[in-house]
Amino acid sequence: MVREIRAALTAVMLAGLLTVLPGAAGATGWHTGRNVTVNQPADDTVIALGRTIQLDSTVAGSAILVGSSATVSGTVADSLIVLSGSTTLSGQVGGDVVLVAGSIDMQKSSVVSGDATLLGGEVTMSGMVAGDVAVKGGELNLAGTVMGDVDATSGKLTLLPGAHIMGDVTFSGNRALELPAGARIEGKVEYKGDGMAHHRHRDADADESGDNTDTRSHRHNGWHIWMPWFGGIGMISFAVGMLLVGAVLYILFPGAVTNVATGIASDPGPAAVKGLVVLILVPLLCLICLITIIGIPVALVLGFAYVLMLMVAMPLAGFAVADMVTQRRGPPVSPGDRIRRYALVVLILAVLQLIPLIGGLVKFALVLMGVGGLVSHLRRRGPVPAY
Repeated sequence: MVREIRAALTAVMLAGLLTVLPGAAGATGWHTGRNVTVNQPADDTVIALGRTIQLDSTVAGSAILVGSSATVSGTVADSLIVLSGSTTLSGQVGGDVVLVAGSIDMQKSSVVSGDATLLGGEVTMSGMVAGDVAVKGGELNLAGTVMGDVDATSGKLTLLPGAHIMGDVTFSGNRALELPAGARIEGKVEYKGDGMAHHRHRDADADESGDNTDTRSHRHNGWHIWMPWFGGIGMISFAVGMLLVGAVLYILFPGAVTNVATGIASDPGPAAVKGLVVLILVPLLCLICLITIIGIPVALVLGFAYVLMLMVAMPLAGFAVADMVTQRRGPPVSPGDRIRRYALVVLILAVLQLIPLIGGLVKFALVLMGVGGLVSHLRRRGPVPAY
């Protein structure tokens, strides 16, 4: 499971983060609206936000789609990430795929050259995946070809006629894995879960001939089923918290948020350095103040301000990352556009939660920039622009 998450999400999320950095902002293709259709070739990364999204063209970079429904019938040279209510993939993807949706349909014509991480309620995979497949939380109906391993330990796995898995299979559930006629598994089959005391891997062809060999008979703890959910729960809670705090901040203090974000976006390096200094010095100052009785109230005030600053630092930095894109796209955007672009940054950061090292480093960097930008804003105390 760790290999699937590292391989798929690292490539996709780093590609997504590149789209919001200053160097890549000018080359990124943004598409927003109620019904979005991308039917023109793109030389770089494509980001689309809308109610319905249709990608029919060739994308030379990665593609990030966020909407109620998404259909990908074109070709994506690099990685593809989709967050939607329903997703249909019938095209080709040259890199890794991360699909988060209520229902996912990877049709027979679909080809994924990398790994596929699928977080959905019901997943149907009839195409080909050259790497590994990991399904989280839903049901995977597999009728296609997987050249790597299949991990369905937090969902239900059903093999259909024509399914071909060249690697190993790890699954959970309360019933044996059926292997219908015409389906093949070349690697090992491992059961994880407490649904059955003993697992019997059943081959339909073997049943007919009377050969019913027990290939796996292990007992596992139930935490194997629930552990993969913890990453998803953390991702959702992080996204909801970031969106709520960011929205409240922007509604109450639009001018201050704009000022801080603009300062960070214009010079993120010095802001991060200032933030690091503040993160180190303030706790030390609080400890010094606690030594004397007179300094205790000061320490309490500093501590409260410190905690409050940490709470708002990452949302402020999120607005700054969104500004790194808008500053290179002409005049300032409207408040509604700014919130939407901030929401996209939050979604990217939320999925990064699933990558322990990279996700933590990115969040720490954002906290540093947010703290440094806020301190710089408080020191200036000048008039702030307001929409």
